Amino acid sequence: MKFFTDGVLLFVRHIKKTFRSPAWLIIGMSQPVLYLLLYMPLLKNVAGGGQAVSAVDVTRLFVPGMLVIMSMGSLFAGFSFIPEMRQGLIARWIVTPASRVAILLSMVLNNLVTLSLQSIILIVIATFFGLRISVVGGVLTFILILLIGTSMAALSYAISLTTKNEMGLAQITNTFYLPVLLLSGIMLPISLAPHWIKVAAKFNPFYYAVEASRSLFGGNLTAPVVFVGYGITILLASICVWSAVKALQKMSA
Repeated sequence: MKFFTDGVLLFVRHIKKTFRSPAWLIIGMSQPVLYLLLYMPLLKNVAGGGQAVSAVDVTRLFVPGMLVIMSMGSLFAGFSFIPEMRQGLIARWIVTPASRVAILLSMVLNNLVTLSLQSIILIVIATFFGLRISVVGGVLTFILILLIGTSMAALSYAISLTTKNEMGLAQITNTFYLPVLLLSGIMLPISLAPHWIKVAAKFNPFYYAVEASRSLFGGNLTAPVVFVGYGITILLASICVWSAVKALQKMSA
């Protein structure tokens, strides 16, 4: 019960702070929406030979990638966390009897609320471009996106607790973010890439998440890639949360 109470109290504090600046919700949406408007229409001839692809197929191919991009954006959550560390706020929390796991999960859950709102808005906008998916496929994709968001937010907090400054966080996240993003097949399926990129992508956990999301959007709910994507994403989330909790405990030692 104490774990739950600690988590709720801290979560309410975080969510109030987040919604004091709702402009960040709009800013977080701007890049995916621009991709929908300016890039997705180019994929209508992706089949080549002048053969057009239906709007439904294009959106089922492209929108899952945009959802993954937004969830990976949680990797930058630490930039709002480090100032609170510098002000001594985090130090005051960890000297209380509050559970370290509750402290971390309250921050992660705050990121997931923002991610959820952005994802829902993006899917609604995509329906005007022809997106049609099953309810079950949409829900399973949504859960997968939240797992990725959990991984990235927890990893960001772990890095922040280690580096304790924005420059260190920026160097690590930017080095990690771009190659992982490009090798996940977010814009176009990796099946269209050269062989060496296909091989490299197999070592990227987000590649499997993107492929699983596209399969779910396409209605293939029991495809092997869905189970692989879920398994790898759950493992990644577990490792990242564990790392962040350990970093928080080390700070209080």
